[in-house]
Amino acid sequence: MPQISSFETYDIRFETSLTGDGSDAMNFDCDYSAATIILHTDTDLRGHGMTFTIGRGTEVVVAAIKQVAERLLGKETEALFRNMGKTLDFLMGDPQLRWIGP
Repeated sequence: MPQISSFETYDIRFETSLTGDGSDAMNFDCDYSAATIILHTDTDLRGHGMTFTIGRGTEVVVAAIKQVAERLLGKETEALFRNMGKTLDFLMGDPQLRWIGP
């Protein structure tokens, strides 16, 4: 069974604030951005994830992704998908990390 062996994270930003693309009355000066992850297994399987942001703070999201992804290293993919509720509890239930936010 494939196991999570490593991961890569990326902070991808587009300078949309230069042209005002995507800006509105509440959210001006936005730089459309994404915090992304690629999970690697010990086989050819890869998993890709992305969350959208509007610029500043994307590095905070990437740091959070890294903290959660560390918990996946060595886990079998089939076991993770077999019971998604249990997997979510495992990922979000770290006694120290869960105090950071809701």
